[in-house]
Amino acid sequence: MSTAFLQSIPEVTMSPTSGGSSRPTTELSGTPGKNGGFGRRTFLRTAMAGAATLAFTGLGWIAGGPAHAVTRRSRHPRHCMSVNVAGDTPCWGRQYISGRFCASDGYHRTDSKNFGPYTEDYNWEAACGGYAGWYWTKSNGTTVHCWDGYFYAITNATGHRTRHTTSCKK
Repeated sequence: MSTAFLQSIPEVTMSPTSGGSSRPTTELSGTPGKNGGFGRRTFLRTAMAGAATLAFTGLGWIAGGPAHAVTRRSRHPRHCMSVNVAGDTPCWGRQYISGRFCASDGYHRTDSKNFGPYTEDYNWEAACGGYAGWYWTKSNGTTVHCWDGYFYAITNATGHRTRHTTSCKK
């Protein structure tokens, strides 16, 4: 908002008087709260400055992820969120971890598979600090890739959906 707009907001002050009627007076000068109080114009300026600050910085707080376009092949440059789980447990933090969640290209699968009474609908997600996957180097020097995703187990008769988190371990 412009300063001209804020300056155009009138300041209304009321002083209590005993025995008589009091009328609010409208001040069009730029002096907020002549009696030393916190005037409406000062409050509005403060609120506008706070809103502008949140507008400029709030989006970064909400997004919380890296400043890059996330795709199914976006890999974290280090261990997931710099967490190094002790031992040779390369993929962690998901309900199911297996190579069966990998597509033929090595990334998390994005297809559906019908098993008769239910269907599993697979997809990837950026669960590792805004990345879809990360790598892990085991103590023997072997590198393991982990690609996060999920699947919905859908009951074909009722349409009931249950979400399960997964990791493609390749």
